Amino acid sequence: MSELRDSFLKFYDTTVVANVPHFSVALLEAVIIALAMMIAGRRAQAGWRASKLTQRNANLAILLGRLSYLAALVIGIIWIAQIFGVQLTGLLAFLGALSLAITFAIQDVLKNLVAGLYLLWEQPFLIGDLISVKDFSGSVEDIRVRTTLLRTDSGQMIVVPNAVLFTEIVINRRLEVRSPESQAPASPQA
Repeated sequence: MSELRDSFLKFYDTTVVANVPHFSVALLEAVIIALAMMIAGRRAQAGWRASKLTQRNANLAILLGRLSYLAALVIGIIWIAQIFGVQLTGLLAFLGALSLAITFAIQDVLKNLVAGLYLLWEQPFLIGDLISVKDFSGSVEDIRVRTTLLRTDSGQMIVVPNAVLFTEIVINRRLEVRSPESQAPASPQA
């Protein structure tokens, strides 16, 4: 029992006590980096929301702002891990295998997510447009990353998965071209 106690005290003196100054500096650096990355991410997010892009497409600006914030946080976490000497190779290999398993598990969600990103980028319809898809038609209330909200003439809210909008035929009433007969003024009858 005495040998175990001596071994622990030796470890404590040579490893823990000897590295307190280094650990303190590393902890201070980690706090500063975490704060800096959070501030940078929030500033990038606010910048996207205040940009001219917001006037054209608010959803795309929000998406880019959130992705900027997330990227800043990931960079900060990797930077902090390097300061503390964490080896990232094993962690990255594990995360790669885990992401593959999660991808198979949430295939439908990812299909809607990718379709939503495409719809936000390509903009085949805008908020306020009258569209028809499958058996539903209504005014576009909101275009989210996974779903699009339609308001029918009767006031019902329809939540349409973006994968449906991506794969089905969508009729956009805003883009309709009127025939010359419908544009001609009505002639007065005598």
